[in-house]
Amino acid sequence: MEKAVAFDYSPSRNSQLGITSVGRSDTMAGHRFGPAVRSYYLIHYILAGSGTFRVNGINYHLHSGQGFFIEPNYQTYYIADELTPWSYVWIGFTGSYATTLIKQLKISEQTPVFNNNHYYELADCVNQIIQHPLVSTSAELLANSNLLRFLSLIADSTVMSGYRTTQRNSYVDRAILYLTQHVSTASADQLARAVNLDRSYLSTLFKQATDLTPGQYIRNFRITKARHLLESSPLSIEEIAQQCGYNHANSFTRIFKQTYGMTPRTYRKQVQEQNKREL
Repeated sequence: MEKAVAFDYSPSRNSQLGITSVGRSDTMAGHRFGPAVRSYYLIHYILAGSGTFRVNGINYHLHSGQGFFIEPNYQTYYIADELTPWSYVWIGFTGSYATTLIKQLKISEQTPVFNNNHYYELADCVNQIIQHPLVSTSAELLANSNLLRFLSLIADSTVMSGYRTTQRNSYVDRAILYLTQHVSTASADQLARAVNLDRSYLSTLFKQATDLTPGQYIRNFRITKARHLLESSPLSIEEIAQQCGYNHANSFTRIFKQTYGMTPRTYRKQVQEQNKREL
Protein backbone atom coordinates (compact mmCIF):
# COMPACT_ATOMS: atom_id res chain seq x y z
CA MET A 1 0.00 0.00 0.00
CA GLU A 2 0.96 3.63 -0.42
CA LYS A 3 -0.31 7.12 0.14
CA ALA A 4 0.24 8.91 -3.14
CA VAL A 5 -0.63 12.08 -5.00
CA ALA A 6 -0.19 11.45 -8.72
CA PHE A 7 -1.21 12.89 -12.08
CA ASP A 8 -0.87 11.35 -15.55
CA TYR A 9 -0.92 13.34 -18.79
CA SER A 10 -0.82 12.60 -22.52
CA PRO A 11 1.32 15.14 -24.40
CA SER A 12 0.67 15.43 -28.14
CA ARG A 13 2.79 13.26 -30.43
CA ASN A 14 4.44 16.35 -31.87
CA SER A 15 5.38 17.73 -28.47
CA GLN A 16 9.12 18.33 -28.15
CA LEU A 17 8.92 18.19 -24.36
CA GLY A 18 5.92 17.06 -22.36
CA ILE A 19 5.23 15.76 -18.87
CA THR A 20 3.57 12.34 -18.76
CA SER A 21 3.50 11.66 -15.03
CA VAL A 22 4.23 13.49 -11.79
CA GLY A 23 3.69 12.66 -8.15
CA ARG A 24 4.92 11.83 -4.71
CA SER A 25 4.37 8.76 -2.55
CA ASP A 26 4.73 7.59 1.03
CA THR A 27 4.83 3.80 0.85
CA MET A 28 4.05 1.16 3.44
CA ALA A 29 6.57 -1.52 4.40
CA GLY A 30 7.21 -3.91 1.51
CA HIS A 31 5.11 -1.95 -1.02
CA ARG A 32 5.93 -3.25 -4.51
CA PHE A 33 5.58 -1.70 -7.95
CA GLY A 34 6.10 -3.65 -11.14
CA PRO A 35 7.42 -5.35 -13.08
CA ALA A 36 6.46 -2.47 -15.37
CA VAL A 37 7.47 -1.10 -18.76
CA ARG A 38 6.84 2.52 -19.73
CA SER A 39 7.02 4.43 -22.99
CA TYR A 40 8.58 7.56 -21.49
CA TYR A 41 11.54 8.69 -19.36
CA LEU A 42 11.00 8.55 -15.61
CA ILE A 43 13.11 9.84 -12.71
CA HIS A 44 12.45 9.05 -9.04
CA TYR A 45 14.11 10.89 -6.15
CA ILE A 46 13.99 9.43 -2.63
CA LEU A 47 13.10 11.90 0.12
CA ALA A 48 13.19 9.49 3.06
CA GLY A 49 13.55 5.81 3.87
CA SER A 50 14.96 3.12 1.62
CA GLY A 51 14.07 0.40 -0.86
CA THR A 52 15.31 -1.70 -3.76
CA PHE A 53 15.25 -0.81 -7.46
CA ARG A 54 15.73 -3.61 -10.00
CA VAL A 55 16.60 -3.21 -13.67
CA ASN A 56 18.47 -5.47 -16.13
CA GLY A 57 18.68 -8.17 -13.45
CA ILE A 58 20.58 -5.85 -11.08
CA ASN A 59 19.33 -4.90 -7.61
CA TYR A 60 20.21 -1.48 -6.20
CA HIS A 61 19.45 -0.89 -2.52
CA LEU A 62 18.78 2.85 -2.31
CA HIS A 63 18.04 5.44 0.38
CA SER A 64 17.13 9.09 0.88
CA GLY A 65 19.30 11.45 -1.12
CA GLN A 66 19.49 9.01 -4.04
CA GLY A 67 17.36 8.49 -7.11
CA PHE A 68 16.89 6.21 -10.09
CA PHE A 69 16.34 6.76 -13.79
CA ILE A 70 14.17 4.61 -16.06
CA GLU A 71 14.50 4.73 -19.84
CA PRO A 72 11.54 3.95 -22.12
CA ASN A 73 10.76 0.30 -22.80
CA TYR A 74 12.89 -1.13 -19.95
CA GLN A 75 11.28 -3.46 -17.46
CA THR A 76 11.80 -2.31 -13.87
CA TYR A 77 10.64 -3.29 -10.42
CA TYR A 78 10.97 -1.61 -7.04
CA ILE A 79 10.01 -2.44 -3.48
CA ALA A 80 9.98 -0.44 -0.24
CA ASP A 81 12.15 -1.56 2.65
CA GLU A 82 10.39 -3.52 5.42
CA LEU A 83 12.07 -1.49 8.18
CA THR A 84 12.22 2.01 6.66
CA PRO A 85 9.83 2.20 3.66
CA TRP A 86 10.67 5.01 1.31
CA SER A 87 8.97 8.23 0.32
CA TYR A 88 9.80 9.64 -3.10
CA VAL A 89 8.82 12.09 -5.82
CA TRP A 90 8.88 11.42 -9.54
CA ILE A 91 8.54 13.05 -12.94
CA GLY A 92 7.88 11.25 -16.23
CA PHE A 93 8.42 13.05 -19.54
CA THR A 94 8.75 12.50 -23.27
CA GLY A 95 9.45 14.25 -26.58
CA SER A 96 12.32 14.72 -29.02
CA TYR A 97 13.88 17.41 -26.85
CA ALA A 98 13.62 15.10 -23.83
CA THR A 99 15.96 12.66 -25.61
CA THR A 100 18.41 15.50 -26.29
CA LEU A 101 18.34 16.56 -22.64
CA ILE A 102 18.89 13.05 -21.32
CA LYS A 103 21.97 12.62 -23.51
CA GLN A 104 23.47 15.64 -21.75
CA LEU A 105 23.06 14.11 -18.29
CA LYS A 106 25.24 11.54 -16.56
CA ILE A 107 22.37 9.13 -15.94
CA SER A 108 21.54 6.41 -18.46
CA GLU A 109 20.27 2.85 -18.69
CA GLN A 110 23.83 1.70 -17.85
CA THR A 111 24.17 4.13 -14.90
CA PRO A 112 20.58 4.59 -13.65
CA VAL A 113 21.30 5.38 -9.99
CA PHE A 114 22.52 8.73 -8.70
CA ASN A 115 23.28 10.68 -5.53
CA ASN A 116 21.95 14.22 -5.17
CA ASN A 117 21.84 16.64 -2.23
CA HIS A 118 19.26 19.07 -3.69
CA TYR A 119 16.51 17.60 -1.50
CA TYR A 120 14.38 20.72 -1.05
CA GLU A 121 14.75 21.98 -4.61
CA LEU A 122 13.85 18.68 -6.29
CA ALA A 123 10.81 18.26 -4.04
CA ASP A 124 9.73 21.82 -4.80
CA CYS A 125 9.90 21.23 -8.58
CA VAL A 126 7.47 18.34 -8.26
CA ASN A 127 5.22 20.20 -5.81
CA GLN A 128 4.98 23.19 -8.15
CA ILE A 129 3.78 20.94 -10.99
CA ILE A 130 1.28 19.15 -8.71
CA GLN A 131 -0.13 22.45 -7.49
CA HIS A 132 -0.80 23.69 -11.04
CA PRO A 133 -2.48 20.89 -13.06
CA LEU A 134 -1.81 20.99 -16.80
CA VAL A 135 -5.16 22.40 -17.91
CA SER A 136 -3.95 25.46 -19.82
CA THR A 137 -1.05 26.64 -21.95
CA SER A 138 0.29 28.76 -19.11
CA ALA A 139 0.18 25.76 -16.73
CA GLU A 140 1.99 23.57 -19.29
CA LEU A 141 4.71 26.19 -19.74
CA LEU A 142 5.10 26.55 -15.97
CA ALA A 143 5.27 22.75 -15.60
CA ASN A 144 7.94 22.46 -18.30
CA SER A 145 9.96 25.20 -16.62
CA ASN A 146 9.90 23.17 -13.41
CA LEU A 147 10.81 20.02 -15.36
CA LEU A 148 13.84 21.83 -16.80
CA ARG A 149 14.74 23.07 -13.33
CA PHE A 150 14.42 19.49 -12.03
CA LEU A 151 16.74 18.19 -14.77
CA SER A 152 19.24 20.99 -14.15
CA LEU A 153 19.49 19.81 -10.53
CA ILE A 154 19.81 16.18 -11.66
CA ALA A 155 22.73 17.31 -13.86
CA ASP A 156 24.55 18.09 -10.62
CA SER A 157 24.29 14.45 -9.49
CA THR A 158 27.02 11.88 -9.07
CA VAL A 159 26.17 8.51 -10.56
CA MET A 160 26.86 5.06 -9.15
CA SER A 161 29.13 3.51 -11.74
CA GLY A 162 29.15 -0.24 -12.31
CA TYR A 163 26.63 -2.82 -11.25
CA ARG A 164 26.64 -2.72 -7.49
CA THR A 165 24.35 -2.14 -4.55
CA THR A 166 24.88 0.19 -1.64
CA GLN A 167 26.06 -1.46 1.55
CA ARG A 168 23.70 -2.00 4.47
CA ASN A 169 25.00 -1.32 7.95
CA SER A 170 23.39 -2.88 11.04
CA TYR A 171 24.28 0.08 13.26
CA VAL A 172 22.62 2.52 10.86
CA ASP A 173 19.57 0.26 10.53
CA ARG A 174 19.24 0.09 14.32
CA ALA A 175 19.64 3.85 14.63
CA ILE A 176 16.92 4.41 12.02
CA LEU A 177 14.63 1.97 13.84
CA TYR A 178 15.20 3.96 17.05
CA LEU A 179 14.29 7.15 15.15
CA THR A 180 11.02 5.66 13.90
CA GLN A 181 10.08 4.84 17.51
CA HIS A 182 11.21 8.18 19.02
CA VAL A 183 10.69 10.65 16.19
CA SER A 184 9.47 13.48 18.46
CA THR A 185 12.56 13.47 20.70
CA ALA A 186 15.39 11.79 18.78
CA SER A 187 18.68 13.62 18.30
CA ALA A 188 21.99 12.62 16.72
CA ASP A 189 23.41 12.07 20.22
CA GLN A 190 20.50 9.82 21.19
CA LEU A 191 20.87 7.73 18.03
CA ALA A 192 24.54 7.20 18.87
CA ARG A 193 23.74 6.18 22.45
CA ALA A 194 20.96 3.85 21.27
CA VAL A 195 23.46 1.81 19.24
CA ASN A 196 26.39 2.24 21.68
CA LEU A 197 28.62 4.13 19.27
CA ASP A 198 30.56 7.38 19.39
CA ARG A 199 28.56 10.12 17.65
CA SER A 200 31.30 10.98 15.16
CA TYR A 201 31.73 7.32 14.21
CA LEU A 202 27.98 6.85 13.72
CA SER A 203 27.99 9.99 11.57
CA THR A 204 30.70 8.41 9.40
CA LEU A 205 28.63 5.22 9.03
CA PHE A 206 25.52 7.26 8.19
CA LYS A 207 27.36 9.16 5.47
CA GLN A 208 28.61 5.90 3.99
CA ALA A 209 25.21 4.22 4.08
CA THR A 210 22.84 7.12 3.30
CA ASP A 211 25.02 10.01 2.10
CA LEU A 212 23.44 12.08 4.90
CA THR A 213 24.51 12.95 8.43
CA PRO A 214 22.27 11.68 11.27
CA GLY A 215 21.00 15.23 11.75
CA GLN A 216 20.06 15.58 8.08
CA TYR A 217 18.37 12.19 8.11
CA ILE A 218 16.35 13.13 11.19
CA ARG A 219 15.19 16.41 9.59
CA ASN A 220 14.14 14.67 6.37
CA PHE A 221 12.34 11.92 8.27
CA ARG A 222 10.41 14.39 10.45
CA ILE A 223 9.18 16.65 7.67
CA THR A 224 8.06 13.65 5.59
CA LYS A 225 6.18 12.16 8.56
CA ALA A 226 4.56 15.54 9.20
CA ARG A 227 3.32 15.71 5.62
CA HIS A 228 1.84 12.23 5.92
CA LEU A 229 0.01 13.19 9.15
CA LEU A 230 -1.40 16.30 7.48
CA GLU A 231 -2.80 14.07 4.73
CA SER A 232 -4.11 11.20 6.83
CA SER A 233 -4.90 12.34 10.39
CA PRO A 234 -7.30 14.78 12.11
CA LEU A 235 -4.50 16.10 14.35
CA SER A 236 -4.09 19.85 14.62
CA ILE A 237 -1.06 21.63 13.18
CA GLU A 238 0.27 22.12 16.71
CA GLU A 239 -0.17 18.42 17.57
CA ILE A 240 1.58 17.32 14.38
CA ALA A 241 4.44 19.70 15.11
CA GLN A 242 4.88 18.19 18.58
CA GLN A 243 4.65 14.59 17.34
CA CYS A 244 7.32 15.25 14.72
CA GLY A 245 9.80 16.91 17.06
CA TYR A 246 9.07 20.60 16.46
CA ASN A 247 8.74 22.43 19.76
CA HIS A 248 7.03 25.39 18.15
CA ALA A 249 4.38 25.38 15.43
CA ASN A 250 5.97 28.47 13.88
CA SER A 251 9.27 26.69 13.25
CA PHE A 252 7.40 23.70 11.83
CA THR A 253 5.44 25.98 9.49
CA ARG A 254 8.63 27.71 8.33
CA ILE A 255 10.45 24.44 7.56
CA PHE A 256 7.39 22.89 5.90
CA LYS A 257 6.93 25.92 3.63
CA GLN A 258 10.63 25.87 2.78
CA THR A 259 10.32 22.20 1.79
CA TYR A 260 6.92 22.06 0.08
CA GLY A 261 6.28 25.63 -1.02
CA MET A 262 3.19 26.25 1.13
CA THR A 263 2.15 26.30 4.78
CA PRO A 264 0.93 23.10 6.49
CA ARG A 265 -2.57 24.57 6.73
CA THR A 266 -2.70 25.38 3.01
CA TYR A 267 -1.29 21.96 2.14
CA ARG A 268 -3.92 20.15 4.23
CA LYS A 269 -6.72 22.19 2.65
CA GLN A 270 -5.42 21.35 -0.84
CA VAL A 271 -5.33 17.62 -0.04
CA GLN A 272 -8.86 17.71 1.41
CA GLU A 273 -10.21 19.49 -1.67
CA GLN A 274 -8.52 16.99 -3.96
CA ASN A 275 -9.95 14.06 -1.98
CA LYS A 276 -13.46 15.53 -2.33
CA ARG A 277 -13.04 15.77 -6.11
CA GLU A 278 -11.99 12.12 -6.25
CA LEU A 279 -15.06 10.87 -4.35
